Amino acid sequence: MTEIEISNEIMSIKSREQMIRFLDGYSADRLEELDERKTRAPLVKSYMLEHVGHSGNVNTALNIMNRRGILTSQIDDNLFKLQETDKKNLFMGFLETLTPRYFVFYSIHESQLADRWTKKVVSDSPELDHVWLSGLTFNALWKRVVQLNQPQRYARIMFQHDSIYQIDSEMELRDESEEDDENPGKNIGDEEYPLEILERRASKFTLVDKISVVHEKLERLQKIYFPLYAISQLRFPSPVGRGGHDFYDYGKVTNRSGNFRDHRSHIIYIQHIYDALMKMTEEKIWFSLEKETIQTPGAFQKLIGSPLSIKFKEPLAKETFDYWIKSTFGRTRNRFRLWGNPIRLGPRKIHVYGVDRHLWQPIFMEITDKNLTAIIPKGTCGNTVHRLVTNIQRFIDPAAEVYIGDMKYNDMVDESSGGVKYELPN
Repeated sequence: MTEIEISNEIMSIKSREQMIRFLDGYSADRLEELDERKTRAPLVKSYMLEHVGHSGNVNTALNIMNRRGILTSQIDDNLFKLQETDKKNLFMGFLETLTPRYFVFYSIHESQLADRWTKKVVSDSPELDHVWLSGLTFNALWKRVVQLNQPQRYARIMFQHDSIYQIDSEMELRDESEEDDENPGKNIGDEEYPLEILERRASKFTLVDKISVVHEKLERLQKIYFPLYAISQLRFPSPVGRGGHDFYDYGKVTNRSGNFRDHRSHIIYIQHIYDALMKMTEEKIWFSLEKETIQTPGAFQKLIGSPLSIKFKEPLAKETFDYWIKSTFGRTRNRFRLWGNPIRLGPRKIHVYGVDRHLWQPIFMEITDKNLTAIIPKGTCGNTVHRLVTNIQRFIDPAAEVYIGDMKYNDMVDESSGGVKYELPN
């Protein structure tokens, strides 16, 4: 199918039921093509997005998209069609509001188009961010995969760690255009950087085996080879048929099953887990002054909140540390989506009074070659934490240990996911 044909299919949808029936049938056709190892049309892709949820100034999906010059056609109270206003005027897909805080964008365009369009919408929209699933989060979600599926089903896990900051200190700042994770080798910036002459640690491979085999061996393998902690994609097998749903670390989900309803059910399941994790994160990490309930002489307020602490497994080389700081705070657009002026406190120690470009809220950090400590004031989105952890694992240290106060990040994810039940699609 061409871009125009896909756009026309999306344009013709008039109701939620029609959308679901169309994407269900479309998914079934694509599964048959996958079985034949010959796909004639793109797969269904979904993008999980997060929006400010703790203030009273919540904008609707309609307002956010309209400010970006994207036309919205309302299907029902929580479902819209999105049309780009460039020279092609393509209908890009459907936007569903799951809650005031979480949106999901469904598209059947090619990954190269849909990925970059979605990332640009987020990059240009301070109100929006991707849902970030770190390697530590995926490790906890892997336990849910084991619990929800028969041991003979096949698991698919992608591991990706690239030490992009481990380079010659004389090189200029490289473009930080994000990769298209499903189309390596087709990315902006491939020609600008002579990757073939750089020597640095880079791991990207996919493990496919029975769930029982992976469950038995993965933890031991991770202790031997640290990049295996940097899970960047995890498949949830479909309980209602063959195939499954591939979740990526930036919230993209590819439907490789024949059932769109099941695809949407898995997205809602992960969204509930992520929402529980976000609420726990903000409850524990937000710093503020609170009045004492019992007044005592000289004590009228107390400081509440816990710092984020990320401890690197091994100290960073000075060149790596310097380039990471220069690349992150030396340009407006960077992978960490942070802005600030670093204050040098030593050869390998800086302090940053910064802001997160998602909502432009403050964040204070002390970064050394051994650890990163961040103070998150009340009102700063908890997604800052999960994006930071995801990118640290992916690009700095896959085996980094993360704490919020004295609580391990892993334990928070386990606790958040343990209370959410997966429900089969209707």
